[in-house]
Amino acid sequence: MKRARYTRYTVRLAKAGAATSSGAAAGADAASSGAASAASGAASTPDDDWSGSAAYARAFDPEALDYVDSRAVDEVLALQPAGWQEEDGGRTLVFWLEDGAEADDDVAAALRRIGALGRLEVAAEQPGWEDAWRRFHKPHVIGRLYVRPPWYPARDDLLDIAVEAGLAFGTGGHASTRQCLELIQTVTPGSLLDLGSGSGVVSFAALRLGFAPVTGIDIDPVAVRAAAGNAAMNGLDVTFLVGDATDPAYPLPGADVAVANIALRPILRLAERWRPGAAGATPPAEVLLSGLLVEQAEEALAAYPLFSEVARVDDGTWLTLQLSRRT
Repeated sequence: MKRARYTRYTVRLAKAGAATSSGAAAGADAASSGAASAASGAASTPDDDWSGSAAYARAFDPEALDYVDSRAVDEVLALQPAGWQEEDGGRTLVFWLEDGAEADDDVAAALRRIGALGRLEVAAEQPGWEDAWRRFHKPHVIGRLYVRPPWYPARDDLLDIAVEAGLAFGTGGHASTRQCLELIQTVTPGSLLDLGSGSGVVSFAALRLGFAPVTGIDIDPVAVRAAAGNAAMNGLDVTFLVGDATDPAYPLPGADVAVANIALRPILRLAERWRPGAAGATPPAEVLLSGLLVEQAEEALAAYPLFSEVARVDDGTWLTLQLSRRT
């Protein structure tokens, strides 16, 4: 059977406030002409972080964490690429589409929007790039859990979680995800909320560890669709919902445990839902707060007066807190 051929797109994001007229032109050229030149091989990056979280960086607000350009990430993922990855700390996004995809009007429009965010480079990918790209993405052993791309076999001695890298929003490659997966193994199983569920990896880990029922909530519908696909691939029964768990108007289900792998600002908004005297869902007995920088620990803790710190894990940069509701 003839193998599909692919085009590699590389978008080098403009710095905040920089002009993007050349990027817009590049996007238009990409949409109209397709592949521009032969590639020398699959793109590579210096470390194995295929979670999408490599694109996190300090925004203008020093207390906020966000993608370097969330619009670019949203546009890329909406294209349902054959694969994607970040380089240069998230300032460069690389993704692959089948040859000819740019002939579709919607794809062409998306490529123009992506090009307007920086400089879009287009190259015909050499045959076999998929194999090289797959070799770049490695499994992760985290305690009793084995988080792997689907082209790696499961291990009989570990709890198996397969996550499709091409659609990934958290697959064990980023420190905050690994920390959540490490700490959740110390928590007594019960019902669980996975807030900012992304690819669903925390939800899947929870189910493998005996938590039930498990509900994942993410503000991004693309992430929710990816998580649902990953759930089907793993044969797991989990409910994924689109919504903003930090919005007081959003009906947040009650649960014994909540995992919020998001960032400081949404973590502070979430705290308002579980403050003393707040109306709504009963606060969970255990909470994991992740996506924090180590210097943000005390501010996050102060926002949760109903809870006591049980444990914390950090790698010198990223921090996860485990809290227990005071009795």
